[in-house]
Amino acid sequence: MPVPDSSVAPQVRWSDAVLDAARTRGDALADAAVASVFAAGQTAAVSDLMGTLMRNDQAAPAALPAVVRDYLAQTSGLVTRPASSVARGERMFAQHGPEILMLLCCYSLPSSYAARKGVAVLHQTAYLAKRPNRRLFETAQMIVDVMSPGGLDAGGRGIRTAQKVRLMHAAIRHLILTNPHAAWDRQDLGTPINQEDLLGTLMTFSWLILDGLRRQHIAIDPEDEAAYLEAWLAVGELMGVEPALLPRTVAEAEALTQIIERRQIAPSTAGSEMMAALLTMMADNVPRAFRTMPASMIRQFLPVEVANFLGVPNHVLERELLDLAERLVHPLQVFAEVEARRHGVIRAFSVHLMRAMMTADLDGRATFAMPDTLTQAWHLAPADSEESFWRKLAERA
Repeated sequence: MPVPDSSVAPQVRWSDAVLDAARTRGDALADAAVASVFAAGQTAAVSDLMGTLMRNDQAAPAALPAVVRDYLAQTSGLVTRPASSVARGERMFAQHGPEILMLLCCYSLPSSYAARKGVAVLHQTAYLAKRPNRRLFETAQMIVDVMSPGGLDAGGRGIRTAQKVRLMHAAIRHLILTNPHAAWDRQDLGTPINQEDLLGTLMTFSWLILDGLRRQHIAIDPEDEAAYLEAWLAVGELMGVEPALLPRTVAEAEALTQIIERRQIAPSTAGSEMMAALLTMMADNVPRAFRTMPASMIRQFLPVEVANFLGVPNHVLERELLDLAERLVHPLQVFAEVEARRHGVIRAFSVHLMRAMMTADLDGRATFAMPDTLTQAWHLAPADSEESFWRKLAERA
């Protein structure tokens, strides 16, 4: 099996041979735990344990099968990254969280849907198409959990969330590969949720976010960028990404992203369906004035040909932003410069997405949990407050 050498160039370290081999591997630790649950005839326990993990943050809920408790114990102490760097990355998230979660919707997820092989798992489970709100909000919840200050500390909420998602990935792999009706083309697609796809997803949450902030003209200190990546590398290890595959620097993360995009970006029916569901979900959860913003923002970040084959409507972002700034922000008389108005509208759009998440009921199973520290840092009024967020926007100007 080709093994990445950290002393060589990215093109060699993540060669096609290395990443082709990575597509054949899942996550041995989590896969073994899930296989044991099924082998013991506890198929209902897989569903039950997901619900138990969603409701409990304690170290090891007693209701879980022993093999799952062992898995939790083995994966609870996997954060090996410097605590100071992780904490600094979490502070950067606290500072720019609304924009980061907007980028999740408008850059990270669309880029994932453009990866023909990786998106096949979502299409196979029909998860996003059937429950677009829940799919997006659970992804956003995972990001908030792991990136909130203290989320990756021992006993932090982010540790439990990463363990839960990792186990869910293993359950999906097991169900797809053992279901004779799944029609999974392993020769073409590789193992479901394989190491390359996990690595690519990690880059959409880390490098693409840093790239998106730069494109929004949001200045980030290079040391903060490195710390933000470091925090996500810690998450990657928790989620079962093989450490040898992980980049070491922001520059390497960029190079790795480009290599995976070269290998994976291609049109697919699954990608177009996922994109349509995401656009509908966002349009349904923002005020009418912002309903063309999601497509406009997505087209700012994706290459034209990628946005076209995903079926993203062709709205001109700058025209949309300036029109919204004139109609919505100008009356406040606080944004004198065009660039400031532009940032004001993007922040407003981002905050509205946050409010939609905070007030969402995820199919009656759970509600979106936002730590008080982030609610205060992002100047978000409580969900039941009548306080105008436009006044809060004016205060921040």
